Amino acid sequence: MLEFTYSNELSPQVISTLIIVFFLALVFIIAGIKVKKLDPNQTPKGFLLVSIMAVEMFNKLIRSYMKEKQFRFFAPYLFTIITFLAFANTISLFGLTPPLSNIGVAFSFSVMTFLVLKIAEMRFIGIKGKIDGLLGPVKPIAPLMLPINLIGEVSTPFSMGLRLFVNLMAGSVMAAMVYAVLHWTAGIIAGVMLHVIFDIFFGLIQAFVFFMLSVVSISMASDA
Repeated sequence: MLEFTYSNELSPQVISTLIIVFFLALVFIIAGIKVKKLDPNQTPKGFLLVSIMAVEMFNKLIRSYMKEKQFRFFAPYLFTIITFLAFANTISLFGLTPPLSNIGVAFSFSVMTFLVLKIAEMRFIGIKGKIDGLLGPVKPIAPLMLPINLIGEVSTPFSMGLRLFVNLMAGSVMAAMVYAVLHWTAGIIAGVMLHVIFDIFFGLIQAFVFFMLSVVSISMASDA
């Protein structure tokens, strides 16, 4: 008999994603409320001070790669990306499944990056400028450059999403190999060290690498 279902169970990766999104939304809302209530004559403290320092550091970094118009348009997106990835790549420390261990979630970042790059191109260089870029500066070899540049249009965001998934998978495989080879007592000790390295150090590095690749790609795509 045919069975019709209207809903399926959410995967652990999707559940982790929803938890991170809810948590970050709550943190951002609280920070926004505190900023609105902040007295300009008083020095911020605690959570608000940390939030302001993080945003200031982020702004200084982005402004060194982007013009002011690009910065104002893309800074909120980029800040959201690096914050989400920082939590997504380290959430296994809290017993949850990393969202990017699902290749579908990782490739969603490829699709999102592709769309953002197209928005940057259309907004800042226009259709004519984009077509000229695809054809290249030397018109006689434009038919040769066009397919090469079209491949590059897709390969850049695709490789960025694939990098997120592969690096996370490689860390998990290496940790599992250590657990299998070592005695259980030594495996526990090594496992703690590996979790610190892969979940915190490498996880944050991968978040920063994806963030910087996004910044550079958007800057190049919107450079008129």
